[in-house]
Amino acid sequence: MSKKKKKINPIDLVRPDKLLLSGLKTLTDITLTPINMYADLKTKAKRKAEITFIGEKKLEEVKVQLFTFNENEALESNQKDFTPMINPKDSHIYWLNIHGLHEVELIQELAETIKMDRLSVRHLLDTTQRPKVDEFDDYLFFNLKSILLDEHDQIDVEQLSFVLGKNYVVSFQEKESDHFDDIRYKIREGIGFIRKRTSDYLLIQLLDAILDNYFETIEDINEDIAELEQEVYNNPHKETLFALEKSKKRADLIKKSLTPMTESINYILNNRTTFFQKENIKYINDLKMSCSNALEEVDSTTRSLESLTNIYYASLSQKMNETMKVLTTVATIFIPLTFIAGIYGMNFEYMPELQFRNGYFIVWGVMISIFIGMVIYFKRKDWL
Repeated sequence: MSKKKKKINPIDLVRPDKLLLSGLKTLTDITLTPINMYADLKTKAKRKAEITFIGEKKLEEVKVQLFTFNENEALESNQKDFTPMINPKDSHIYWLNIHGLHEVELIQELAETIKMDRLSVRHLLDTTQRPKVDEFDDYLFFNLKSILLDEHDQIDVEQLSFVLGKNYVVSFQEKESDHFDDIRYKIREGIGFIRKRTSDYLLIQLLDAILDNYFETIEDINEDIAELEQEVYNNPHKETLFALEKSKKRADLIKKSLTPMTESINYILNNRTTFFQKENIKYINDLKMSCSNALEEVDSTTRSLESLTNIYYASLSQKMNETMKVLTTVATIFIPLTFIAGIYGMNFEYMPELQFRNGYFIVWGVMISIFIGMVIYFKRKDWL
């Protein structure tokens, strides 16, 4: 956000609408996956009745991480072997985390192991789907979008999906990321209640970690807005407008992703699904409250951006008015002077004043007096 301040040039103030249109073309940092890009792929997959990965390949090789834990122990494995999940030890919880979705055969193998419905597999492999929640006889399917600013200050959107069973949670990520590092640490070290609770509590913790990402992103955007606010008040220029529009797009993207997540949590609360223990419902209510708070923060951010945009255009108009006022004042001062010069510049043969010995100096005196008088008058009116 730290950019060299530029002096306002009247040229920059002429066409703010043109600046806005050209600026919108530069907002390429928010790279949402366009659904139309994969329309043909979806159509072909439906026509052939086959399951296909729809999205951007973000990893060369799919990686698997399996945690097996209870209150007394925690085991960790990177083998692509899903059989422990269908032959669980007593009192053990399984958390299978998969990075990468493009290996369809591997995903189908897992789906067959835990008896996932074909519709869930389709939704899992389609990264352009709207976040949703589906309840089946043996599991609960939940997917959402994670949003973070990367090291280049670009919006990074990732789809995450979760499958909740009686004694397991399977999480699917498009790429390797650090969303759940704190949860892994707690499982390894036996910190907190994750190893003492059921699989639904683990899912709640995973969802809470994703919500933390939203709050972090909103905080980053608000920090940018604080800098933009100073620019708008002190020295607005066209880059300020572009930055405001970019922040608006980010806020809209966050709201668009948060709204269906809130709807999914409300579905869980309203339908009283059997996949969540009664003692863990209070944590789901806490998730709902966090979603509501995040949405309120986004709405507040959006209102702030709208207000700053209005102030920017008002400031632009004010500067234009000041420029026009100065030009008009200067032109007004020279109108009577031009009038006098025009009269005595006419080539009539008989002009009595031309014969005056001191006529030249008298005219200069009159013109200077008019000039000084008008400047004093405009100063008193605060027009100069």
